[in-house]
Amino acid sequence: MQKKIFILTALWLIATATGLTAANPEKKTVRSGDFEREYLVYTPQNTRVKPDGLIVGLHGFNGSNEDFFGAYPIFRVADSLNYLFLAPQALPEQSQRVKDKAELIRLFFGNTIPLDAVWACGLKVKAFSQLFGVTLLEEELNKSVDDVEFIRRIIDQTRDEYALTSENIFLVGTSMGGYMAYQFALKQPVKPAGIVSIVGSMGLSVQGMDDRLKTPLCDFHSLTDEVVPYAGSYENAGLVISLAQAKTDVLRYWAETNGCGEPVSEAVNNYPSTNGITVEKITYPHPVYEVVHYRMNGSSHSYFFRKEAGDCMDYPEEITKFISSHASPHPGGMVMPEIRTLQVYPNPAAEVVYLGITDGHVSVCDFAGQEVLSTPFRSGQLDISSLKPGIYILRVRSNGILHTAKLIIQK
Repeated sequence: MQKKIFILTALWLIATATGLTAANPEKKTVRSGDFEREYLVYTPQNTRVKPDGLIVGLHGFNGSNEDFFGAYPIFRVADSLNYLFLAPQALPEQSQRVKDKAELIRLFFGNTIPLDAVWACGLKVKAFSQLFGVTLLEEELNKSVDDVEFIRRIIDQTRDEYALTSENIFLVGTSMGGYMAYQFALKQPVKPAGIVSIVGSMGLSVQGMDDRLKTPLCDFHSLTDEVVPYAGSYENAGLVISLAQAKTDVLRYWAETNGCGEPVSEAVNNYPSTNGITVEKITYPHPVYEVVHYRMNGSSHSYFFRKEAGDCMDYPEEITKFISSHASPHPGGMVMPEIRTLQVYPNPAAEVVYLGITDGHVSVCDFAGQEVLSTPFRSGQLDISSLKPGIYILRVRSNGILHTAKLIIQK
């Protein structure tokens, strides 16, 4: 076995040196339903023989799978985790009825609704005219297409090709791709280890909500999103356009389904902000099926958070942390962090404890395993005044090392 691994690695290095590697990402096709569908496969840039997991990237409305290698470089997350990255392409709208109604709206109201790449994700567009008091459009997009089956097919095909297990399969969707990630998780032909929605939501006609199947969730959405409104609908040129369920309802559904605890809120200040955009992280705690929501304020729909741009957080970093925390604990080839015992003082404590480490990220769990506090720190101290008296476990990650300690709170 070791000889085989050595030979494969040597061949890979020779191919790289001589410029004979295949295109990366590589375009592939698969037959799904009545359509020949396209998708991209990106291989992480390292010398390991076997990937440790799989990320499926779902592009936005009227977008392209190539967006993940340009405006939304989520493939960098795959690099950092040694994961394969799949980027399927949505089809144009198949219903002539929907296309005709979209054209009428453009002619009479000037609202253009492009339909060149549309996921079958339960997104129903409802346009109500306040002037005439009638509904001009109420159609579910690409209703005749089975995109859940398409995504399942490319996952299965990739798993077979790379000999992957069913663990560590994550979906990351942007905008309408976020809708599709939600729809796939609800139908769950292949149970994802977690889903990430970036400025997406759940459609008005999404299927599978009655099944109540648990899935860890990481959701990013801006209060100032001008395309997918936080409230689910918006008004434009006399039209009330409904596009999604309200984000508060979406979060409530998943928190209840996953059996999460009461939400814990904290301001995100991972980096000094220079642009005035703020982020609040709201965590609905659960030892396995947590729901994490980043509520931004001041950012537009297409804005991509990067620390280099003066943002207080970085999209790839937060997504990487979420995936890492929900990945199988021992995937093949994954380097597990070194674990050390942490000395905290005073202990017992009531208001503040000092960690003996200047910066990192700390999570506090009760003895039932439920996370009650999760926050970055830089000063070496942690405010515990909001926690009830009891016994807790601290987990501090700093410079790739995991430190643990028992903490007693007395008041």
